[in-house]
Amino acid sequence: MTLKRHSQSAHMNATLQLLGRVRDFKSKKRSIVLNGNDLDIASIVAVARHGVESTISTDECLAKRLEISVDTLADVISRKCVIYGVNTGFGGSADTRTNELIDLQTHLLQFIQSGIITAADKDPASNSEREPSHVMPLTWVRAAIVARTNQNLRGHSAIRKCVLKSLIDLLHNGITPLIPLRGTISASGDLMPMAYIAGAIMGNPDVFVQVGKGAQAIVMPSCEALKMSGLSPSGLGPKEGLGLINGTAPSVALASLALYDAQQLALLSQMLTAFASECLAGNVEWAHPFVHATRPHAGQIEVARNIRRFLKGSRFVVGLESQEASGDGLCQDRYSTRTAPQWIGPYIEDLLLAQHQLEVELNSTSDNPLVDTSKQEDGSSGKVYSGGNFQAAAVTSAMDKARLAIQMIGRMIWSQVTEMINPATNNGLEANLNATAQENFTMKGIDINMSAYMSELAALAHPVSAHVMSAEMHNQGINSLALISARRTMEAADLLAHMSACHIYVSCQGVEIRANHVRFLSTLRTKMKDFTANGALYGLGLKGSQLETLCASLLPIVQSSWYRANSNTWKDRVLSVVDAVMLTVNEYVAAQNPDCSVSTMIAFKKHFHSVVSSTAVEMFYPGPTVSPEEVAMQLGGGSAQIYTWVRSKLNIPTNCGLQDDPLYNAQNGLPTKDKKSIGSSVSMVYESLLKGEMMDVISEGWTQD
Repeated sequence: MTLKRHSQSAHMNATLQLLGRVRDFKSKKRSIVLNGNDLDIASIVAVARHGVESTISTDECLAKRLEISVDTLADVISRKCVIYGVNTGFGGSADTRTNELIDLQTHLLQFIQSGIITAADKDPASNSEREPSHVMPLTWVRAAIVARTNQNLRGHSAIRKCVLKSLIDLLHNGITPLIPLRGTISASGDLMPMAYIAGAIMGNPDVFVQVGKGAQAIVMPSCEALKMSGLSPSGLGPKEGLGLINGTAPSVALASLALYDAQQLALLSQMLTAFASECLAGNVEWAHPFVHATRPHAGQIEVARNIRRFLKGSRFVVGLESQEASGDGLCQDRYSTRTAPQWIGPYIEDLLLAQHQLEVELNSTSDNPLVDTSKQEDGSSGKVYSGGNFQAAAVTSAMDKARLAIQMIGRMIWSQVTEMINPATNNGLEANLNATAQENFTMKGIDINMSAYMSELAALAHPVSAHVMSAEMHNQGINSLALISARRTMEAADLLAHMSACHIYVSCQGVEIRANHVRFLSTLRTKMKDFTANGALYGLGLKGSQLETLCASLLPIVQSSWYRANSNTWKDRVLSVVDAVMLTVNEYVAAQNPDCSVSTMIAFKKHFHSVVSSTAVEMFYPGPTVSPEEVAMQLGGGSAQIYTWVRSKLNIPTNCGLQDDPLYNAQNGLPTKDKKSIGSSVSMVYESLLKGEMMDVISEGWTQD
């Protein structure tokens, strides 16, 4: 069974498209024009994280649409109709009435602006104790502003264009409101976050904003920031306060940022699976198309296909082009790599659905009540309807799915890393991936860290939607908690980035050790096939044909004994190989040359030990090891990109134990320049992932179908 071409790499193509669009926005190849219909996740990321400017469309039809919406509301008000939030109270107090329409909008903001912001939040420089912030990251706020502007531009909210322009003016002038981190249940929209944004454009003296970035950033009352930037405070007409704050924009904006990260991490996890397979010298026949065509889930088929692409050209795996015919040990890989397509596949399908849900929401009208400007059957110019589009369950659904996907991917990555570090499961690599001749515990700390990250990630995976509490006089008896779910998903994505950085660091070390082992065994095989005085099998007094037979039987013993003796250093393995070989040699020589003396066998053992030992010394640290360029040439296309980025662009070297520790060098009078802790090196990988640098480079190497 086959799938249509356009769906074979649906997730990869969607992720690459997101990355490509953000790059284009940053390089000014695209502009962000808001019209209520075309906002996407890439645009949210570009504005929030990269300072790309957005503008409101100058289309006359859009301006007319907004004008008609405002006029329609005015007409309905003039007919003395009861309109929720315009001439009534709010929520469970909607049974009250008022004619003070303008003051009502201000009063709405007053009781909603009830979140906690501390003095330290308003003066970050004074927070020398690094207490946790009580305000949202500014990227979230910028994302919410552009999302809310776009939603209100649809013309169902009776908000004037000049008011919406004042939102965009905040972005253009580098003014970002401080919004409490907690306090919204995303039921009647995200009232509290948007109330602070609305307060900022109105110039509320007790709504604070940050102006500028970095060391030049200052926090001041919104009225001062508007004045400094030459902006006038916005007054609000009937329903404009409610129209600004009663909607899903903060939730869907933050969810968009979280999903952008999750999509990349999901694609990266497939490359990391290929990388782990190479470190473990895996038998990757599990990625063969036949296996997945027999169980034709689209996500599973895509993941297997991607992993095969990432492994193409690898010299460290078998089973990619042909099946392995012989060999000892496990005849198939462990579950963390072998079942990766079945494990990841369903969740990339979920992530695609989540992306669709969010991009629909970005271009939806999500406030209440809604203005219908169409001509009515009774001859009136329009009507106002109360509904519940502010209920952000679509966003909660997207985020709960995404967070579970992140947790499942994290669980797989955790297993892969522990298997690469553990000598019982890493197919012959040294314990803790120690690359030296001395006992070191190189990756043991990362092994512990990964369990800590995984435990926290698992705790976050529980659906937020299961924790809904009734609110606001039981009027909001069900509420979506969408922003909370999005916050948790951002945390989960960050934890997965931590784990991915560890995986990358471990894989780079692991594949170098594997490359050295392969080179060592290849060199030793050559010396064993050399039957001259320089050869490893010289001195037994056997004929050429006898040596050939003996050599053929010894080669697999050398390899298996070398890989099995991996609980200590490479230096300790030499004696294990010699002892394993001598068992077979003694039996063979006893059968073929019974007159061979004990002294001859002792001399041969000493000679063979010398050859194996000298070969190892020439191959392993502190001797010259395989260069990064040579390693990269033996890797599959996906792993080679990651490995080269780490070794050549980030300049993170192989960890060689105490010799690379800055404290050890300082204590022993050795140079400390460029010596970093393991944590500092992993942090560099993590930061590169966070900035998108690594994924930008990786994505450019994989064209869309």
